[in-house]
Amino acid sequence: MKYLNNYIKYLQLQKPVVIRLVTKPYQKADAEYRPRYSNRGKLKSHDIWVYLTNNTREFNSLLAHELIHAWQEENNKNEIHGKYFKKYAKKMEKHFLLQNIYIPNIDT
Repeated sequence: MKYLNNYIKYLQLQKPVVIRLVTKPYQKADAEYRPRYSNRGKLKSHDIWVYLTNNTREFNSLLAHELIHAWQEENNKNEIHGKYFKKYAKKMEKHFLLQNIYIPNIDT
């Protein structure tokens, strides 16, 4: 969590980010990105849920992964783990010395 603001600045996110740490494991994912919209359909904030049990990757890589989804939402890149996601994952891995932001056979 120490680098959260650095990741947000790097991705130039404009909306608030809410991080929820959940101790109960989730069978389908290590973390989830949930955009929050107003009743008028405007993006209000980014909710990220991180499940702290049995993760496949390190916490900072997980956080960076979900923040890339937030970047996609703010920039209308309607893909899950497509070319824009992979591009930013590689850039952030290099810039922040992270590993496994995107894992090919897991992130489908």
